Amino acid sequence: MRMKSERGITTIDITVAIILITLFVAIIAILMYQINANSASTKRNSEATSYAIAEIEKLKAQDFDTLVDTDETTNQFENITDETTNQATGYSKRITITDYANLPENIDDETIVPGLVKQVTVEIAYQDGDTMQTVDLSTVITKND
Repeated sequence: MRMKSERGITTIDITVAIILITLFVAIIAILMYQINANSASTKRNSEATSYAIAEIEKLKAQDFDTLVDTDETTNQFENITDETTNQATGYSKRITITDYANLPENIDDETIVPGLVKQVTVEIAYQDGDTMQTVDLSTVITKND
């Protein structure tokens, strides 16, 4: 009795190979998408941080006496526009200035002299996919007399 030769590729071999290649390509595509999405998210966060730093630097350059405490009831986010094109950037800012003596943790501390130090907080908000993200930077500015 002669046995049939087992040479060649069967339909099952081809099907398994196609499935494995498809899975491999799908995994690579998902990884590339995730890398791209993370890169874009990191870029947006970096741009927001740059806007926050620029706002703090502008405030530090101002005369201390022009830094007026912010009214929390009217302090809203405002859109940031590109200075060269005057176009919206997709970012918005909110700046909060508070006398250091008026901070909740310092209200009862009589050793803190009002009007010498201000806490400045800059919040930059932006849309990242379906969620709103914010970058918050705070610093203190002192009166130089």
